[in-house]
Amino acid sequence: MKKFAAFLTIVLAVTFSAGLVISADAPDKVTIKEIQKTKAPVQFNHKAHATERAKACKDCHHKSEAGKEEKCSKCHKAKAEDKVVELKEAFHTTCKNCHKKMAKGPTKCDDCHKK
Repeated sequence: MKKFAAFLTIVLAVTFSAGLVISADAPDKVTIKEIQKTKAPVQFNHKAHATERAKACKDCHHKSEAGKEEKCSKCHKAKAEDKVVELKEAFHTTCKNCHKKMAKGPTKCDDCHKK
């Protein structure tokens, strides 16, 4: 039983530390400006989200393999295509829903889109 507990501890440690190693390559700050029309671009601390807030990269980068995350605009475009929602909707749904669920983080327009 002690061997199994030690093995399980090692597996869990490796699993959780892998996310930190992968997120170490994450950019510090990100500016989202691909679809701006009337609101200011959104800037956020990507490094903090990657290391402290999200449990895994796939929480936001839902279709990417670990270590091969791509920008949301790779799949989500200015207009919806087939079953893929438009980029603005993808950001608003993912970010705002997470902020509401965690009861922290901006949820109003001007909280993200600084003037």
